[in-house]
Amino acid sequence: PSRSGRCRARASSWVGTMAEPDDLYTLRTLFWLGNYQRVPVEASSLNRLPEALRIEVKEFVYRSYIAMGQHSIVLDEIKDAPGTPVSLQAVKLLARYLSDPSSKELVLMTLGEWLADPGSAGNSSLQLIAAVIYMHENNTKDALKTIRHGTTMEQLALNIQIYLKMDRPDLATKQVRLMQQADEDATLTQLSLAWTYLATGGKKLQEAAFIYEELIDKFGPTTSLLNGVAVANMHMGKFDEAEKTLQNALQQGPNDPDTLVNLISCYQHLSKPSELIQRHINQLRSGAPNNPMVQQLNTVEGAFDRVAGTYALN
Repeated sequence: PSRSGRCRARASSWVGTMAEPDDLYTLRTLFWLGNYQRVPVEASSLNRLPEALRIEVKEFVYRSYIAMGQHSIVLDEIKDAPGTPVSLQAVKLLARYLSDPSSKELVLMTLGEWLADPGSAGNSSLQLIAAVIYMHENNTKDALKTIRHGTTMEQLALNIQIYLKMDRPDLATKQVRLMQQADEDATLTQLSLAWTYLATGGKKLQEAAFIYEELIDKFGPTTSLLNGVAVANMHMGKFDEAEKTLQNALQQGPNDPDTLVNLISCYQHLSKPSELIQRHINQLRSGAPNNPMVQQLNTVEGAFDRVAGTYALN
């Protein structure tokens, strides 16, 4: 079936909504595929929208700036005022959390208060952002609790990511089926299916690669989609193909952490020179010091240094 139409169940609305023209189809798709630079441009072309959609447009624009690391724009433009929608306040909270590690306790306390407040607890954007922050905290329990009754496509997609992080592809697959019932051809449904196939492995790996390649053919390459293809190929042992794809991804985003992590892994399997691998590790450390791979390397190297120091003292 064709995946080119704009008349579909509104992907950010409640699952099961009847198909209707979706004014934000392109905007949402750009964001979900990781084409963050184009989101503000697309947003500027959207006029005469109802108030609820205008707010949603701002959410995606500010979340795109966050994804690009431009937290100051979000912090400066979203005002701490009674009239600011709770969904935008939640986005600002995410920007603060990611840009200022010292604010973590305050952010988590504020989240708890908002989620306990009947006036804001039911806001789907707040629930989504809260789950994202909890995932950054590796707190899958509260992340799942926050959106376990979620009924938007984006909440279902995040549910899938949580289940996959918990190594429960069986539960993730059930969520995918819910999304397929709502809109089988939706971009977010296709992405979620690809994530699940990657986690399942085996023959599903090639199907995951096909989904990513089809999305690239339709919407153009992004670092996210290229990394998806590369990871599928790496799992299938096609490291030469994966390297070429990751080099393309690196041209799109020279400091993208996921690309660097996957390229380091790919180079190790290809037995590339250690200085080349170390160069990319240094680049990752410089651009993403809080990346899990960097933290793991620091832990291992720290343990090695402590043991080496013990022998030196002896």
